Amino acid sequence: MDATHPSEAEILEHLERRLGHRFANPAIAVQALTHSSAKDKDFACNERLEFLGDAILGHVISEYLFNQFPQCEEGDLSTMKSVIVSAKTLSEKAHELELDKVVILGRGLAEKRALPRSILCNAFEALIAALYIDSGMEAAKTFILSALRIKVDEILKDEHDKNYKSLLQDYAQRRMATIPNYRVVKEVGPDHKKMFQVEVDLAGTPYGPAWGVNKKEAEQRAARLALESLGLLAVEEANAE
Repeated sequence: MDATHPSEAEILEHLERRLGHRFANPAIAVQALTHSSAKDKDFACNERLEFLGDAILGHVISEYLFNQFPQCEEGDLSTMKSVIVSAKTLSEKAHELELDKVVILGRGLAEKRALPRSILCNAFEALIAALYIDSGMEAAKTFILSALRIKVDEILKDEHDKNYKSLLQDYAQRRMATIPNYRVVKEVGPDHKKMFQVEVDLAGTPYGPAWGVNKKEAEQRAARLALESLGLLAVEEANAE
Protein backbone atom coordinates (compact mmCIF):
# COMPACT_ATOMS: atom_id res chain seq x y z
CA MET A 1 0.00 0.00 0.00
CA ASP A 2 1.25 3.51 -0.85
CA ALA A 3 2.06 5.38 2.36
CA THR A 4 -0.19 8.24 1.26
CA HIS A 5 -3.13 5.93 0.52
CA PRO A 6 -4.98 4.10 3.29
CA SER A 7 -6.41 0.85 1.98
CA GLU A 8 -10.08 0.38 1.18
CA ALA A 9 -10.35 -1.97 4.15
CA GLU A 10 -8.82 0.63 6.48
CA ILE A 11 -11.18 3.34 5.24
CA LEU A 12 -14.27 1.17 5.57
CA GLU A 13 -13.28 -0.08 9.02
CA HIS A 14 -12.66 3.48 10.18
CA LEU A 15 -15.97 4.80 8.84
CA GLU A 16 -17.96 1.89 10.25
CA ARG A 17 -16.38 2.45 13.66
CA ARG A 18 -16.81 6.23 13.70
CA LEU A 19 -20.15 6.52 11.84
CA GLY A 20 -21.76 3.21 12.74
CA HIS A 21 -22.53 2.64 9.05
CA ARG A 22 -21.47 -0.26 6.86
CA PHE A 23 -21.24 0.82 3.22
CA ALA A 24 -22.92 -1.48 0.71
CA ASN A 25 -20.93 0.35 -1.97
CA PRO A 26 -17.31 0.56 -0.74
CA ALA A 27 -16.16 2.48 -3.82
CA ILE A 28 -18.35 5.49 -3.00
CA ALA A 29 -16.88 5.67 0.51
CA VAL A 30 -13.34 5.64 -0.87
CA GLN A 31 -14.20 8.31 -3.44
CA ALA A 32 -15.65 10.55 -0.72
CA LEU A 33 -12.27 10.63 0.98
CA THR A 34 -10.13 11.05 -2.14
CA HIS A 35 -8.79 14.57 -2.61
CA SER A 36 -8.28 15.91 -6.14
CA SER A 37 -4.49 15.86 -5.58
CA ALA A 38 -4.67 12.05 -5.56
CA LYS A 39 -7.00 11.68 -8.53
CA ASP A 40 -5.91 9.08 -11.11
CA LYS A 41 -7.35 6.14 -13.01
CA ASP A 42 -7.79 4.22 -9.77
CA PHE A 43 -9.01 7.07 -7.58
CA ALA A 44 -11.92 9.30 -8.64
CA CYS A 45 -11.79 12.46 -6.52
CA ASN A 46 -14.52 13.70 -4.19
CA GLU A 47 -15.31 17.06 -5.85
CA ARG A 48 -18.62 15.94 -7.39
CA LEU A 49 -19.65 14.29 -4.13
CA GLU A 50 -18.74 17.45 -2.22
CA PHE A 51 -21.05 19.43 -4.53
CA LEU A 52 -23.94 17.07 -3.83
CA GLY A 53 -23.17 16.81 -0.12
CA ASP A 54 -23.17 20.59 0.26
CA ALA A 55 -26.68 20.74 -1.22
CA ILE A 56 -27.95 17.90 0.99
CA LEU A 57 -26.42 19.49 4.09
CA GLY A 58 -28.04 22.83 3.27
CA HIS A 59 -31.42 21.17 2.70
CA VAL A 60 -31.35 19.15 5.94
CA ILE A 61 -30.25 22.03 8.15
CA SER A 62 -32.65 24.48 6.46
CA GLU A 63 -35.59 22.09 6.95
CA TYR A 64 -34.61 21.44 10.56
CA LEU A 65 -34.35 25.14 11.41
CA PHE A 66 -37.57 25.91 9.53
CA ASN A 67 -39.44 23.38 11.66
CA GLN A 68 -37.72 24.25 14.95
CA PHE A 69 -38.11 28.02 14.66
CA PRO A 70 -41.55 28.81 13.17
CA GLN A 71 -41.36 32.32 14.65
CA CYS A 72 -38.08 33.27 12.96
CA GLU A 73 -37.77 35.35 9.81
CA GLU A 74 -35.60 34.36 6.84
CA GLY A 75 -32.68 36.51 7.98
CA ASP A 76 -32.57 34.85 11.40
CA LEU A 77 -32.73 31.37 9.87
CA SER A 78 -29.95 32.21 7.41
CA THR A 79 -27.72 33.46 10.22
CA MET A 80 -28.26 30.31 12.28
CA LYS A 81 -27.62 28.14 9.25
CA SER A 82 -24.38 30.00 8.50
CA VAL A 83 -23.10 29.23 12.00
CA ILE A 84 -24.01 25.54 11.76
CA VAL A 85 -22.63 24.82 8.28
CA SER A 86 -19.58 27.09 8.45
CA ALA A 87 -16.28 25.71 7.19
CA LYS A 88 -14.92 26.03 10.73
CA THR A 89 -17.70 23.85 12.18
CA LEU A 90 -17.49 21.21 9.44
CA SER A 91 -13.70 20.94 9.55
CA GLU A 92 -13.78 20.62 13.34
CA LYS A 93 -16.33 17.81 13.07
CA ALA A 94 -14.25 16.10 10.36
CA HIS A 95 -11.27 16.31 12.70
CA GLU A 96 -13.32 14.79 15.55
CA LEU A 97 -14.23 11.92 13.22
CA GLU A 98 -10.50 11.61 12.42
CA LEU A 99 -11.14 11.83 8.70
CA ASP A 100 -7.64 13.28 8.38
CA LYS A 101 -6.34 9.77 9.14
CA VAL A 102 -8.11 8.16 6.19
CA VAL A 103 -8.35 10.89 3.55
CA ILE A 104 -6.45 10.01 0.37
CA LEU A 105 -4.01 12.74 -0.66
CA GLY A 106 -1.39 13.44 -3.27
CA ARG A 107 2.15 13.00 -1.99
CA GLY A 108 2.81 16.74 -1.55
CA LEU A 109 -0.22 17.28 0.67
CA ALA A 110 0.31 14.03 2.56
CA GLU A 111 3.66 15.32 3.78
CA LYS A 112 2.07 18.35 5.46
CA ARG A 113 1.80 18.27 9.22
CA ALA A 114 -1.74 19.67 9.31
CA LEU A 115 -4.38 19.51 6.58
CA PRO A 116 -5.99 22.73 5.32
CA ARG A 117 -9.48 23.34 6.69
CA SER A 118 -10.97 23.19 3.18
CA ILE A 119 -9.86 19.58 2.64
CA LEU A 120 -11.52 18.39 5.84
CA CYS A 121 -14.64 20.43 5.17
CA ASN A 122 -14.98 19.02 1.64
CA ALA A 123 -14.40 15.47 2.86
CA PHE A 124 -17.18 15.88 5.41
CA GLU A 125 -19.61 17.12 2.74
CA ALA A 126 -18.55 14.39 0.31
CA LEU A 127 -19.18 11.80 3.01
CA ILE A 128 -22.74 13.11 3.36
CA ALA A 129 -23.29 12.50 -0.36
CA ALA A 130 -21.74 9.03 -0.10
CA LEU A 131 -24.18 8.11 2.67
CA TYR A 132 -27.05 9.45 0.60
CA ILE A 133 -26.05 7.46 -2.49
CA ASP A 134 -25.33 4.34 -0.44
CA SER A 135 -28.41 4.30 1.79
CA GLY A 136 -30.73 7.19 0.99
CA MET A 137 -31.72 10.54 2.46
CA GLU A 138 -32.62 9.21 5.89
CA ALA A 139 -29.09 7.89 6.46
CA ALA A 140 -27.59 11.20 5.36
CA LYS A 141 -30.02 13.18 7.52
CA THR A 142 -29.35 11.04 10.58
CA PHE A 143 -25.60 11.51 10.16
CA ILE A 144 -25.87 15.27 9.66
CA LEU A 145 -28.08 15.92 12.69
CA SER A 146 -26.08 13.55 14.87
CA ALA A 147 -22.71 14.98 13.84
CA LEU A 148 -23.82 18.59 14.22
CA ARG A 149 -25.98 18.06 17.31
CA ILE A 150 -23.78 20.14 19.61
CA LYS A 151 -23.77 23.09 17.23
CA VAL A 152 -27.52 22.78 16.68
CA ASP A 153 -28.08 22.66 20.45
CA GLU A 154 -26.05 25.86 20.83
CA ILE A 155 -28.42 27.51 18.38
CA LEU A 156 -31.47 26.15 20.16
CA LYS A 157 -30.21 27.51 23.48
CA ASP A 158 -29.08 30.74 21.84
CA GLU A 159 -25.71 30.39 23.55
CA HIS A 160 -23.48 30.68 20.50
CA ASP A 161 -21.20 33.71 20.34
CA LYS A 162 -21.84 35.36 16.99
CA ASN A 163 -18.61 36.37 15.33
CA TYR A 164 -19.80 38.52 12.46
CA LYS A 165 -16.38 38.70 10.79
CA SER A 166 -16.15 34.90 10.73
CA LEU A 167 -19.68 34.55 9.37
CA LEU A 168 -18.99 37.10 6.63
CA GLN A 169 -15.68 35.51 5.69
CA ASP A 170 -17.20 32.04 5.52
CA TYR A 171 -20.04 33.30 3.31
CA ALA A 172 -17.63 35.21 1.05
CA GLN A 173 -15.30 32.23 0.61
CA ARG A 174 -18.02 29.66 0.01
CA ARG A 175 -20.39 31.72 -2.14
CA MET A 176 -18.28 34.43 -3.77
CA ALA A 177 -14.76 32.93 -3.91
CA THR A 178 -13.33 36.01 -2.24
CA ILE A 179 -12.51 37.37 1.21
CA PRO A 180 -13.66 40.58 2.94
CA ASN A 181 -11.19 43.46 3.09
CA TYR A 182 -11.43 45.93 5.97
CA ARG A 183 -10.28 49.54 5.72
CA VAL A 184 -10.06 52.27 8.34
CA VAL A 185 -11.96 55.24 6.90
CA LYS A 186 -11.48 57.69 9.74
CA GLU A 187 -9.85 58.05 13.16
CA VAL A 188 -10.94 60.67 15.70
CA GLY A 189 -10.01 61.55 19.27
CA PRO A 190 -6.78 61.62 21.28
CA ASP A 191 -4.40 58.65 21.27
CA HIS A 192 -5.68 57.33 24.60
CA LYS A 193 -9.32 57.51 23.52
CA LYS A 194 -9.49 57.04 19.75
CA MET A 195 -12.57 56.05 17.78
CA PHE A 196 -12.22 54.18 14.49
CA GLN A 197 -14.54 54.12 11.50
CA VAL A 198 -14.19 51.03 9.31
CA GLU A 199 -15.81 49.81 6.11
CA VAL A 200 -15.59 46.36 4.59
CA ASP A 201 -15.18 45.68 0.87
CA LEU A 202 -16.68 42.52 -0.58
CA ALA A 203 -15.97 41.84 -4.24
CA GLY A 204 -15.76 45.55 -4.95
CA THR A 205 -18.85 46.54 -2.96
CA PRO A 206 -18.28 48.56 0.24
CA TYR A 207 -20.43 47.97 3.35
CA GLY A 208 -20.69 50.13 6.46
CA PRO A 209 -18.99 52.19 7.60
CA ALA A 210 -19.18 51.47 11.33
CA TRP A 211 -17.58 53.05 14.40
CA GLY A 212 -15.81 51.30 17.26
CA VAL A 213 -13.58 52.12 20.23
CA ASN A 214 -10.92 49.97 18.53
CA LYS A 215 -10.37 48.53 15.07
CA LYS A 216 -11.59 45.06 16.08
CA GLU A 217 -14.92 46.36 17.33
CA ALA A 218 -15.39 48.57 14.28
CA GLU A 219 -14.61 45.66 11.95
CA GLN A 220 -17.16 43.45 13.74
CA ARG A 221 -19.81 46.13 13.38
CA ALA A 222 -18.99 46.68 9.71
CA ALA A 223 -19.24 42.93 9.11
CA ARG A 224 -22.59 42.90 10.88
CA LEU A 225 -23.87 45.67 8.58
CA ALA A 226 -22.64 43.72 5.56
CA LEU A 227 -24.47 40.58 6.72
CA GLU A 228 -27.62 42.63 7.21
CA SER A 229 -27.33 44.12 3.72
CA LEU A 230 -26.84 40.66 2.23
CA GLY A 231 -30.01 39.44 3.93
CA LEU A 232 -28.09 37.08 6.23
CA LEU A 233 -28.94 38.87 9.45
CA ALA A 234 -32.25 40.17 10.71
CA VAL A 235 -32.41 43.96 10.91
CA GLU A 236 -33.94 43.78 14.38
CA GLU A 237 -31.00 41.77 15.69
CA ALA A 238 -28.42 43.98 14.01
CA ASN A 239 -29.92 47.05 15.64
CA ALA A 240 -30.17 45.48 19.08
CA GLU A 241 -27.63 46.51 21.68
